[in-house]
Amino acid sequence: MKQFSLTIILVLFSLSSVRSAKYASEAFSLGVGGRGMALGGAVVAGAFDGSAAYWNPAGLNLLNGRYIMAMHAETFGSLLNHDFIAYTDARYSHNSLIKAFGFYIYYLGGGGIKITQLDEFNRPYVIKEESHGDYLLSAALAGKLSSRLDFGLTAKIILRDIGTETGKGLTVDAGFLYKANRYLNIGLMITDVTTGFIRYSGKTFNESSHTESIYPAVKPGLMLKYSYRDYTGRFLMSGDIRFENIKYAAQYWSGSLSLDTHYGWELAYRNMVFGRFGFDMGNFTAGGGVSVKNISLDFAYLHHDELDETYRVSAGYRF
Repeated sequence: MKQFSLTIILVLFSLSSVRSAKYASEAFSLGVGGRGMALGGAVVAGAFDGSAAYWNPAGLNLLNGRYIMAMHAETFGSLLNHDFIAYTDARYSHNSLIKAFGFYIYYLGGGGIKITQLDEFNRPYVIKEESHGDYLLSAALAGKLSSRLDFGLTAKIILRDIGTETGKGLTVDAGFLYKANRYLNIGLMITDVTTGFIRYSGKTFNESSHTESIYPAVKPGLMLKYSYRDYTGRFLMSGDIRFENIKYAAQYWSGSLSLDTHYGWELAYRNMVFGRFGFDMGNFTAGGGVSVKNISLDFAYLHHDELDETYRVSAGYRF
């Protein structure tokens, strides 16, 4: 526990002086999976499924077997298409430092980018419409530092297409999971721990190229679990701590520091039928799921005061 606490302190201290680029990685922050969304995105410390490599790669160690997972969402109405597919291999090996690994592809995109020119009167007019898309191609691994402390790393290749520009980038996430006792998990996820980047083609910039930095975000979380007979209840919470001076765009902020919160509650019957609800940065979420034999199906709903509702469905197969 002392080592885990020291890790958190060192990370927070080292990031406190970082000057960050705003919103560079927002396209990758919407979460994945029906379960994660229904729980308000508060799944840094569990409960984990085939999407663990995204939420906290250390959680891969809590899985058992091989998993395939796929998701589709109509995000904020039909504004964006959001898709995810993952493969995880978590067959436990006593003699190896690495206990699990996985891969995933994340996509967020749509259409409607209007490309304009100026006419003879210096007024803009539309000449065509382009689509846009952001992709993550990711590989993750997980292992154990002790009997209670797990670690994980996720390397991510970024591909971005915004109509008139394309970009490529690279970054790494790091996660830790501490199993305090049978009731409590404590998690820590640090996205873009290496300070990632996206380098653009320069087709529409004055310079030959342009690079955008992606600075780290620290995401602590916890999960409380209690079982009684055939029922299991879970309470989850996590926060997104950033140092990007985004101020009013966050729930809470002071100077350059900001915090967004996530809360979730889950009730399971025999780990076969699930009911869930939560709050994702203050927005209400709800959903449910079923798990029969090796097949799982999860769905979620997100309410947003300013944008249309989001509906998400994901399915998984364990073998």
